[in-house]
Amino acid sequence: MNFFDFSQRDIAIDLGTSNILVISKDSGIILKEPSILALNQKNMSIVATGKKAQDLLDKTPDTLKMIRPFRDGVIADYKYTLYLLKDVIKKAGKQFSFRKPRVLVGVPVKVTEIECMAIEEVLIQAGASEVLIIYEPVASAIGLGLDVLKPEGNAILDIGGGRTQFGVVSLGSVVSGSAIKVGGNYFNQKIIEYLKRRLNFGINISVAEDLKIDLGCATPLVAELITQIRGIDTATGVPKNITVTSKDIKRAMEKPLELIMESVIYALSNTPPELLSDILKNGIHIVGGGALIRNIDNLVFDVTGIKTYIADEPFDTVILGMQKIINNLEMYKDILM
Repeated sequence: MNFFDFSQRDIAIDLGTSNILVISKDSGIILKEPSILALNQKNMSIVATGKKAQDLLDKTPDTLKMIRPFRDGVIADYKYTLYLLKDVIKKAGKQFSFRKPRVLVGVPVKVTEIECMAIEEVLIQAGASEVLIIYEPVASAIGLGLDVLKPEGNAILDIGGGRTQFGVVSLGSVVSGSAIKVGGNYFNQKIIEYLKRRLNFGINISVAEDLKIDLGCATPLVAELITQIRGIDTATGVPKNITVTSKDIKRAMEKPLELIMESVIYALSNTPPELLSDILKNGIHIVGGGALIRNIDNLVFDVTGIKTYIADEPFDTVILGMQKIINNLEMYKDILM
């Protein structure tokens, strides 16, 4: 088969720490599930993957253990990654009656050659006939409708579940960038720690996630948000309700946000002057789930002095960019890794 003849059997996969997305050439997103497996606590056998695993973990958390096989955009556990990807490719194949799809996959900036080889190997073992690789900031820029082939700088800030990456894209490559192990999961962890330390109150990860979504903000809000939550008084062990405000959650999220801003400044300081002038003109584009944190664009502007834009579909920007690539591979063939 001609390398550039992408057909119905070709798909793109976004391997996120929190979620895995699959898209085909002509359809919308055909699969979107949590990037997790549920294991039996007694014998460590795999019980379910994806959404089924999440449903089981929500209902019977004491008898099951959750495994996230991807961490910070790369493989954390090969065996469980292989199992999950076999299931993902099988589910995608059922919709299009193909057995061995060709797969385009995104990888974060600062990924090593060994990590890339591991991703390619596990996808082949999981059922892919061939694997093509693209840097995620490049795919995001394409998903945003930017012309990545021009000799012009565009800046992408991707705040995902397990990591944050910043990439300056020009001529189809990442000219400068940074990647840190700070993302939505770390925000949740800090919210749990803050409530325990400051209010002697214990909550689980799902409550922390809800607080991040409902009250989280990067800069002070004009109108303070308030909610009531149920948890455990850590001093007595007794369940109780407390009131939590957006000010509380902002304080809890300060350290992760500080680390993200430091990574942005680091990448910008290593950007060639001619591309930095482009970024001053074009702005910084924020994608990933963290783009939905209230006032995150204001914080980035306050720190950098550069106008900032939130993607219309921040969760799906990478995968939509990869769909454009598999639809126009002749145009983008030279920017694949």
